[in-house]
Amino acid sequence: MKTANRTYTWVILGLFLSVLAACPGAGAQAAARQIVLKGARLIDGTGRPAIENSVLVIEGDHIVAAGKAGTVSIPKDADVKDVSGKTIMPALINLHGHLGLSTNGADSVAGHYTQENVVRQLNKYLSYGVATVASFGQDEDEIFKIRDAQHAGSVGGARFFTAGRGFLEYTGKANPSDHRYRPQTPEEARADVRELAAHHPDYVKMWVDDGLGHGVKIRPEIYQAIIDEAHKQHIRVFAHEYYLADAKALLAAGIDGFAHSIRDQVVDQDLMQTMKARGVFLIPTLVRDEVLFAYADNLKWLDDPFFVAGFEPTAMAMVRSPENVEKGRKDPDIAKYRAGLEMGKKNLKTLSDAGVKIAFGTDSGIPTRFPGYLEHRELQLMVEAGLTPMKAIVAATGTNAEILGGAKQFGTLQPGRSADFLVLDANPLDDIHNTERLSAVWQAGKIVPSISAKTMSGN
Repeated sequence: MKTANRTYTWVILGLFLSVLAACPGAGAQAAARQIVLKGARLIDGTGRPAIENSVLVIEGDHIVAAGKAGTVSIPKDADVKDVSGKTIMPALINLHGHLGLSTNGADSVAGHYTQENVVRQLNKYLSYGVATVASFGQDEDEIFKIRDAQHAGSVGGARFFTAGRGFLEYTGKANPSDHRYRPQTPEEARADVRELAAHHPDYVKMWVDDGLGHGVKIRPEIYQAIIDEAHKQHIRVFAHEYYLADAKALLAAGIDGFAHSIRDQVVDQDLMQTMKARGVFLIPTLVRDEVLFAYADNLKWLDDPFFVAGFEPTAMAMVRSPENVEKGRKDPDIAKYRAGLEMGKKNLKTLSDAGVKIAFGTDSGIPTRFPGYLEHRELQLMVEAGLTPMKAIVAATGTNAEILGGAKQFGTLQPGRSADFLVLDANPLDDIHNTERLSAVWQAGKIVPSISAKTMSGN
């Protein structure tokens, strides 16, 4: 009996090997088949002019060639897809988001920070063409395990980076659901940074703002200690700020980047020159300020099918309920929100014209700040502020990749970079709203589920 079984096994193995030998397209060769997208307009994320009638060659998860038809060879036996009339641009990178803070985008789930919820949001971002998200300081320690799992290939959705737990001023008020550090002395601040550094965060985030007078800012001696210790640990520090005076003081303390616009007054030459000389970037987050009054003012984009298609009816009902709208209208700071947005837009144009590095982010992921759609709205607001569509797109792709240390891995459509890109039905350089005309989202060389025209039509 044992001899018969052994003979049967060898027969099956021999047949299997014969099939492989007879099928040269099987196994590794089939997996390596290249994909070519030809005929589209190509925006590569570097700021170079768009390439008309382009050829984009993908092998596995990365790009091997990109350029004008006739200058790029189409590999033999490649899977060639004609995308004439479309526009291809890099997938978006959100340099200021938050993960795990809401289950449906509208409510708060403090105390219920889970991998399931984080991954749900990463998939939501990706469905809108946001392939990379930097989470900014409200994560719990669980995020580092999730990051390890993503690096190991067991967690999908948008690629993400994290600051872990951020830093606030100590006020004496306990909030068990908020895990951010609140050092009382410079020594405590340094110790907290060292503890955080043991998790290898991608950067440090701190809040230097009084919430329009309703809160307390981190004291200069505390944020100086945070910056100094983080730099000793070879970690950059990014700050939430509002006021010009705080931005200038933070620059003097060695800050590496600003997480928001300066919204209290017009920026001056001293600030611009220092930022430019040191390469300190600014993330405008204009849409963050707009959302503060969007529901009260019933802004037009709330009825945008591209916005509505991505969210649960219960979430939309919550934010658009008469009670929520009336609460927003009665907010004593609502006029300051509107004024802050306009000042932020004005300062964005001034800083950009001066050659200061402009990044891209939205502060989405906080309840009522919906992940995915707000990234497209931010592009629109940046263009409204006076940036060209190309400048806004570069901020959201190539510049952000460089800031995250991934310029050679993702963010632009160049050889060697990850094949993360959007296929659009119309040209965003003609009208930035056309980033919403999603035909397909590609991640690592594969099409992924997306909020497309078909999704919005219900077909």
